Amino acid sequence: MLVDFSVRNFRSFEDESLFSMNVESGRNRLRSNFQEVSDGKLAVLKSAAILGPNASGKSNLLRAIRALKWIICESHRLPEGASLPTYEPFRLSEKSSASPVEFEIEFIVPSGMRYRYSIGFLRNRVTHETLHSFPGRQKALIFERGPEDTWEDVKFGGTYKGGSRRIPFFKSNSYLSKAGNDASAPESVREISNYFRTIFSVSAGTKLRVANYFEQDGHLEAVSDIICLADTGVESVTAEARSEGSDLRLPEDMPEDLKEAIIQENSRSYKFWLRSKSGGLIEFEEDEMSDGTIKLFEILPILLNAISCGAPVLIDELDGHLHTNLVGLVLELFHDPLLNTRGSQIIFTTHDTNVMNSTKLRRDQIWMTSKAQGSSTLFSLDEYDKKLVRQDSPFEAFYLDGRFGALPSLSYSKIRDRLSKIVEREGYFKDVVE
Repeated sequence: MLVDFSVRNFRSFEDESLFSMNVESGRNRLRSNFQEVSDGKLAVLKSAAILGPNASGKSNLLRAIRALKWIICESHRLPEGASLPTYEPFRLSEKSSASPVEFEIEFIVPSGMRYRYSIGFLRNRVTHETLHSFPGRQKALIFERGPEDTWEDVKFGGTYKGGSRRIPFFKSNSYLSKAGNDASAPESVREISNYFRTIFSVSAGTKLRVANYFEQDGHLEAVSDIICLADTGVESVTAEARSEGSDLRLPEDMPEDLKEAIIQENSRSYKFWLRSKSGGLIEFEEDEMSDGTIKLFEILPILLNAISCGAPVLIDELDGHLHTNLVGLVLELFHDPLLNTRGSQIIFTTHDTNVMNSTKLRRDQIWMTSKAQGSSTLFSLDEYDKKLVRQDSPFEAFYLDGRFGALPSLSYSKIRDRLSKIVEREGYFKDVVE
């Protein structure tokens, strides 16, 4: 489970911003929305919504978590002298554009151990890297790497046990990535790497499906049933094999897992069956269905897979093509203690203000972004005075009223004046009058 995450100098986040899933207080409020861990010493939220104007930084927060996942899972592949593709500093400041990007994350792996990991990096090298565990109340050092440390200089704490320590790396590799992908490293370190691999991320407008999900017994039927129950008008969804997938020509240097996913995606087609007025079932292709139905069909395997394995899922614009009631359904799936038994979490951006319902979400589950002079700021409703924003306040009404900020600043009169000059210059006004 993700407990908290901080980002500094990444894309639009110039200064350090903290995003937290930690329940600080009010455990008597919407108890199904969080899970207690560490014998009740800690409570972690199962969902969080991020709202704000376009280009305010919502997507960049999710990008930052994805960037950290890449560093932990993939940077071990970088050869000597290679650049880190995740180095995207804040570019509107000369100082920041040449400074390290910094991430820090606290998380809990499936075995129950809690960790805190931090890393800073420039384009061609990691500047610092540390990993701590929480075997008790106090954190304990596992390893620490400084700006000039080579693989022979990494410092280790007493909790690093059970495997090799001195694992060679280049300057642009993270030590955690190298150790997490080395069979000689301790099992606990490899568990961390495997945990980050389970994080599933969906960018806005991306068509993604969980590889081989529908090939497993009962999965297509389960998704089909949910789509039918969601009032889409669909009676069932079926799959048919097609031969075109075997004729695909893919680049030889394409990663094998990506090749497999593309081939699998093109190896079958899906049919949607609707009932006619006469009572019979009529077959429809995917491209004949509504965007909302297809979005639900694509996203359900991702959500169900995350819930079944206890993984976090990041979704940019969850409400894209989805009715607000279906967004509410997604939240109910994650909040349901009978379904979500392994601590899966969903973190999503949205423009759907209906999620700001105090009977559905807590203050600490609602986050907002705003931007000034190109720099993003991140804050939650829980940071407001509890006397002004109570747990039962009408969050949506307050937001739309401008009490929290994080709203688009529009001047229609200026927009109209600018457009009128263009239209007048092109002669459109004259044509309309005549």
